[in-house]
Order: sequence, then C-alpha cells, then structure tokens
Amino acid sequence: MHLWLVLLLALLCTGCGAASEWRPAKERGQDLYLVDHGRHVGLVLPAVGLQWHLPELKAAFPAARFIEVGWGDRAFYQHERAGAGLALRALLWPTDTVLHLVPLSQSPAVAFAGLPVLELSVPPAGMEQLLGEVAASFARNEAGNLRDVGAGRYGGGRFYASVESYHLLHTCNTWVARRLVAAGLPLRPAQALTAGGLMRQARSAKGEYAQGYSSHN
Repeated sequence: MHLWLVLLLALLCTGCGAASEWRPAKERGQDLYLVDHGRHVGLVLPAVGLQWHLPELKAAFPAARFIEVGWGDRAFYQHERAGAGLALRALLWPTDTVLHLVPLSQSPAVAFAGLPVLELSVPPAGMEQLLGEVAASFARNEAGNLRDVGAGRYGGGRFYASVESYHLLHTCNTWVARRLVAAGLPLRPAQALTAGGLMRQARSAKGEYAQGYSSHN
C-alpha cells in the first residue's frame, strides 16, 4: 500500500474518532435552565443575551432577567382547551408553529417553584450558537418586525410566529434538544420526544460537563 494512502486512512480514522467524542470546553460555562411542565420542557435563557439577538424584545420585556422560550404547533399551543384532535393533527402532518416567550424577574427555581428545574452550563461560544438558532426561528413581517400573534398563556408572555414546522419528528421537546446540541451538549433529539426523555438526557449531559470541567481545573 502506498505511503500516501496509509496517511490518508490514518487521518480519516482520527477525524472520525474526534467527531464522536464530546469534550467539555475548558472555559467557564454560561447558565441556562430547563423547566419540566409535564408535556413539554421550557428553555430559560438570560434575557440580555436573547435581547441582544432580538432587540425588539427589550421593549416587550424591559424588566426581564430571564426569558422562558417554548415552541410548538400554533393551533394546539394557543388553544385554551386543546384536545386529542389538535394533538393528532399536529403530529400527522407539518403545521404552523409559534414561540411562547415568558419574562422572568426572578430565578427560574423561584418563578417555577413546584416544577422540576434543571440548571445547565454551556461554553460561551455554545450559548451564542444556541441564541442565534433561537433567534433564527422567529418569523418576520414585510417590515422586518417580529410577528407577535397574541398574549401568552401565563406570566405576561407573548406568542410569536415561527418559520419552522411541527411534525412527528420535530416536536416541542426535540426543538429544545436541538438547541442544546447547538450549544455543545451531547443529546440525541430523536430520543427527546417526551419531556421525560429530554430531561433524562439533559441530567446526564450535566454530569458529563461537570466531570469534564473539574478535570481541567
């Protein structure tokens, strides 16, 4: 076998190994939170970061320290008494979606007392990637403004139209999981169809990050 071919194979094998092995970043992480609402998981982000990517949210939520972000089928999410019919419709074919934003003036653990809240840390670059992906999900009107589509379900929140579609493999929980993957956490969105599946993976990822961070210090 020619020497150049041996070297090429060695490089390919090295690259494959590196891609499959997740390593926590050495720099100190930035905090985000997951809130388990039972059916879905809310993603709580620092307000200043999300407002930097979406300046319109400064006027909408001027006193917010954090902003909870949820995503899902528009008809189901905005319906006061959504039933099995709307849920089945959302799963069977792609449907329009919305983002649900709720401003928090207190820590998520206090704001959502009684609900499971998980704190996670991600590298600064990962947080920026996550925030960018969340911002890219917002739909805009012809004037370039965010499309506000109504009052939220609680806490002075608002609904905003999203450019994405909801379907069986792209649910409210897999949406959150994909954003966590963008931030650098080793989750499998396909195994996060339920809130329980997402939270279990996130707890495991938190343990891996903490262990990896302590080993670098």
